[in-house]
Order: sequence, then C-alpha cells, then structure tokens
Amino acid sequence: MDLKNKNAIITGASRGIGKAIALALAAEGCNVALVSRSETELNKVCAEAKTLGVQALAIALDMEKMSNLEQVVDKTLAIFTKIDILINNAGYCVPAEFLEVSEEQYDKHFFINLKAPFFLTQYALNAMKGNGEGHIINISSTAALEIPAFHSAYGASKLGLVGFSKALYQTCKEYNIKVSVVYPHFTDTQMLRDIDPHVAPDKWMSTGDIADTVLFLLKSSNKMIIKEIVPIAFQTER
Repeated sequence: MDLKNKNAIITGASRGIGKAIALALAAEGCNVALVSRSETELNKVCAEAKTLGVQALAIALDMEKMSNLEQVVDKTLAIFTKIDILINNAGYCVPAEFLEVSEEQYDKHFFINLKAPFFLTQYALNAMKGNGEGHIINISSTAALEIPAFHSAYGASKLGLVGFSKALYQTCKEYNIKVSVVYPHFTDTQMLRDIDPHVAPDKWMSTGDIADTVLFLLKSSNKMIIKEIVPIAFQTER
C-alpha cells in the first residue's frame, strides 16, 4: 500500500509504540488520527506529526467507555472522510500472580486489550469495507504466545486479541482488507519501565523497531498476505 494521502487511526498514540507508529506513518505522508486519554501528550504528538506535512487529529478520550469507541470513527470521518488503516495498539498491563488477580484487574485488561479493539474495529470496518483496500493491524504481545504466571490476565487478553484477529481475517477477505497481528517482545516503553524498572533497557527493542515492522506490513505488496509477525530482539554474548 502506498501510504501517501492515506488515513490511519492509531490507538494508544500519545507515547511508546503508538507514538512511534503514528510518526512513522506521518513521515510516509499518511494522515493520522491519534487516540489516547492523555490529552497533553497526545497534542504534542499531533503537533509533531503536522510538522511532517500531513493532517493530524488528536482524539482524547477514554477507551474504557463503549460510547467513546464509535466517536473515534465518527471524529475521524468528519475530518478525513475515509479510513484506510486501523492500528489497535492501546494496551493495559499490570502484573499480578494468577491467585492475586482481582475481578477489577481482569475486567480492565480484557476491556482495553480485547473488547475495545473488537468493537472499535467493528465500527471502523463498516466505514472501510467500501474502499476496495485497507489494513487492520492488531498489536498483541509475545506474552500471548507463552503466558507468564505473573501476566495471566494480560497474556490471556492478548491471546484473545489473536483469536479475534483470525476471525477478522476471514471477514475482511471479501473486502480486500488485510489483517495482521504483531507480537512485540520486550520494548522500551514507559509502561514496561514502570512494570520492571530493574531490567536493563539495552536488552529491549526500541519503539522504532515495532514501527518499522508495522511499516513493512503496510507497504508490502498486495501479493504478500502476512497475518502474523513476531519481532524478537536478542543479543549475542560479549
């Protein structure tokens, strides 16, 4: 897909992976609708995207509210008139051993990591299906591939996102809309630093690595149907 003058929605775009993806798309000439509840940070990313010569829209709202999800699509269409790309990146992760996970923690993980992407995609797909092409990318995690005991709710919700993506792929084929899942390994974000401040960040991937992966998927030939990709960083022994 040629990204110039395309329109993309990116959730969790105020920092971390979402910010990196948004700016990478903007650098390719793609207009970006940025979604996050962190209004101050979101406005800064929006301003930076505009310096790259594209339209950028800041949509500051809480994705834990169902009524807000349709607003994301409505606000985007009001400015951009159509949607070509949806990046479901927003995520929530608070580590806790399985026996210590509360119902409130469980519900928050599953709402942000699965329910919100599910229904946001439903609203967006209704707007995208007449375009003739498009791409939906869901950002999962390697925690979905092998769920750690201390990430039972997070890993299970991210695995649910994978299952949803597989069903979505079948739905989107008739509309020529690609569906892909990216499974980032440890990536240097504020969320990860908050979770484990003792791990050395030099062993992590950068947010730019994940943005590059997303660009690869979006810019790949229509002959390439890549449903899943797992970017895993490693270091050789010194």
